[in-house]
Amino acid sequence: MTKKYIAISILLISCCFSFSQENYGFIGVIAINDSISNSYKIELTQKSGVVKGFSVTDLGGEHETRSNIFGEYDKDKKELSFRETGIVYTKSPVSQQDFCFINTTIKGFVFGKTKTIKSNFVGLFSDNTQCINGKLFMNSIEKVENRIEKVTKKINNSNKIHDSLKQKINLTKMMDSLNMNILRKNQTLSVFSKSATLKLIVYDGGKLDGDKISITLNDKPYLMNYEAKSDKKILTLNLNGLKTSIKIKALNEGSIAPNTIVVELQDGNNTIKALSNLKAGETTRIDILKEN
Repeated sequence: MTKKYIAISILLISCCFSFSQENYGFIGVIAINDSISNSYKIELTQKSGVVKGFSVTDLGGEHETRSNIFGEYDKDKKELSFRETGIVYTKSPVSQQDFCFINTTIKGFVFGKTKTIKSNFVGLFSDNTQCINGKLFMNSIEKVENRIEKVTKKINNSNKIHDSLKQKINLTKMMDSLNMNILRKNQTLSVFSKSATLKLIVYDGGKLDGDKISITLNDKPYLMNYEAKSDKKILTLNLNGLKTSIKIKALNEGSIAPNTIVVELQDGNNTIKALSNLKAGETTRIDILKEN
């Protein structure tokens, strides 16, 4: 993958991330040994020097992983320190103990004013042994959105691009798709939870087109031949074992292919929103892994 292609991908991925006055978002890349290895996004909140939030690595990729973030902010020194403290979900087929967590201190940082981040980081396993080091290169989401807006205007004003192609180049729609956690065929989304129960919420978040699914819980029928509506179907699951497997099968593709149904997971600590992207007969799986 060329650097030019990666840069374009990062611009596209970041367009539609939004945040309130107290939330601050940045998006960019992780660089290891002077080469770009992965996309990286963080969203942070700060109150009285305490920083909380989350990171997402490999946005939209096969190994997309979301981690919790905890840190500190020294207003006088203009210094932000944060560390990833645990996995919320991952599409990577490895155990949580194998993850390398980013720890970094960013100097000259001011919430609401800093638009560009360039910082070294130290990677640590969960037992605090060192795994790999590198650099973060990030821009504020606001800055990237402004750049996307300029690119969109150039495309729309260009005489070299046919009108039919301009209509197909809908950056906002592409960003909405990339911003969503996509559930693809034969893929397993592993979610880590400490809760005893979990809310599974399914609905059609777009135009109603008759999408139907069946859901099995630990290979037993749970919600069969369900046609998604705009009203949310709320199911409560008891997480009794170390692993609870939710398998979603597309029964059709509705009137607008593919089968796209919104799936939300809520365990009281985290909310994960995902979107199915399946052809008729295809399945995807969500494993809820119980943490001690």
